[in-house]
Amino acid sequence: MTLIQEYEEKILFKDVIRSYEAVHEELKFEEKEEIIDKSKLGDVHYTFPGEENRVTFAKKVVEIKKAIEHGYACPIIILRKPDKDILIDGHRRARAVWDLGIPWKALVMIPNKDAEFGIEKYILGKIKELW
Repeated sequence: MTLIQEYEEKILFKDVIRSYEAVHEELKFEEKEEIIDKSKLGDVHYTFPGEENRVTFAKKVVEIKKAIEHGYACPIIILRKPDKDILIDGHRRARAVWDLGIPWKALVMIPNKDAEFGIEKYILGKIKELW
């Protein structure tokens, strides 16, 4: 399995922001990097990760855990709204660090005003409620 590298995730982060700003022309996004611990990760709203079956997902999480032991540290992407944080990218990484109970870097995008985003339709619940 090939893991996304930090520089690739940062490019994706910029692309996601550009995409959101194109759809929501009235918005601009602040970009932030922060370290989140297990407690804060538990409050993140988990979105549907795509058409991956549970077995494949679980196998990839195991591979990520092994990679973390060897220094892998690619951040996750979070959309921060006034009332919630939403996981945009890094579902398997989030699961791996949740299981390991370690702090992790997040790239956080914060809109300059509140808006409804399509991704909100795919929220399954808070991470701490699902795992």
